[in-house]
Amino acid sequence: MINIDEGTISSVEFRSRTLPAPDRNSSTKVGKIKFPTFETKILLNMRIWGIRILLWAIISFASGSVASLFLWGLQLIEENRQPYFLFGLPLLGLLLAWTKKWTVTQVGTNDFVKQLNGETVPSSFLQTPFTLVSTWLSHLVGASVGREGAAVFMGGSIASESSTRLEITYEEKSIWLRAGMSAGFAAIFGTPWAGCFFGLEMKEVGKIHFLSFFACLTSALAANLVSLHVYDTKHVLYPHILLPEITPVFWAKLALIGLFLALIARIYSRLESIISFASDKLPIQAYQKAILAGLILLALFQFPFFQESIGLGSDYLLRPFEENFKAGYFAIEKLIATCLSLGLGFKGGEATPLFLIGAHATTGLTQILELPGPFLAAIGFTSLYMGLTKTPIAAMCMGIELFGYDAWFCYLIVTIMVIYLAGHKGIFKSQTWANYVPKLPF
Repeated sequence: MINIDEGTISSVEFRSRTLPAPDRNSSTKVGKIKFPTFETKILLNMRIWGIRILLWAIISFASGSVASLFLWGLQLIEENRQPYFLFGLPLLGLLLAWTKKWTVTQVGTNDFVKQLNGETVPSSFLQTPFTLVSTWLSHLVGASVGREGAAVFMGGSIASESSTRLEITYEEKSIWLRAGMSAGFAAIFGTPWAGCFFGLEMKEVGKIHFLSFFACLTSALAANLVSLHVYDTKHVLYPHILLPEITPVFWAKLALIGLFLALIARIYSRLESIISFASDKLPIQAYQKAILAGLILLALFQFPFFQESIGLGSDYLLRPFEENFKAGYFAIEKLIATCLSLGLGFKGGEATPLFLIGAHATTGLTQILELPGPFLAAIGFTSLYMGLTKTPIAAMCMGIELFGYDAWFCYLIVTIMVIYLAGHKGIFKSQTWANYVPKLPF
């Protein structure tokens, strides 16, 4: 017994301060803190790398497969589309308006940029087949849209949903989301290095997410190999572009090309925004608005001036690189048709139309600047679209992969000029700018 002023304690229990010997078959416990043993660290790392390898395999194979299937469908459509298919434009507009009641159909590539910025975006495996079919249908009825948006979105959708199912961290998910978009871009154009840097640059202008470099590069390379060697996909082969003689006047001409393409980029961006805004503000029901959108495009394509702008227009990609090519008004008609098609709500990308607009427009400067037409076409082809996506390193890589390395610095310089002079916002409205990158006031 122990006597204390406040009372009596009948018994006292003494506990040893000696810690129990750790059990080597489990984590060592001290109180409520768990210290992983050497064995559990190995198992944890094996699980992490197993998930990474599984994600890489899923993203690479699925993106390469979907891109090949998508290109096969587009080729089939281009070969079999008939003039009377244009009358399906109002019906497709109505169908796309009806599908807007589903949340998964309202997500676009820009929403993946939002996701990289930390916002919550709904994802589903249904996004990939919906994008595939809706873009096919848009091309089938003659809408002037591209293909890259669908491929990048499908690659990102596959990566987003796969990483969500495997319950990985946000930081890890953002890496594989970039890898999915890189894989889709690489497989659709056959440009793995451009695809890699496209995924690394698209979130923040002037900043490369080096932590994702290995995942983006390996996914882009693997997806491209799957597309080429598993499905025997054929890409357009472009000529090797030689660099003209470099003189002080050459640098002035290069600056003029950059100003010219920046003007086109600004016109394109503003026109599409105006059409989309005006369409949203029409005081009519959504279904009536969708039918009207199809009727507007149908009426536009009845004019002979716009006949060449129907559909993807891949047959016109090599024209500016031909000898004695004379640029006409194709760039103007393609710009108007594409802005109307996308602004009125039809599904597709913007890359191929912008490739065509840039290449055909800059070739028109051949006589004025006294530079080779193919050289001007290669710069316009590469820099207009990449300037609007704000991805200069990807532009340089695409120029090298498609046209050779001779004029690599021309693609880079002109794209940077377009980035700055085309406006603060590009194709991806949620892109941010790195703090150390100077910004223009417009």
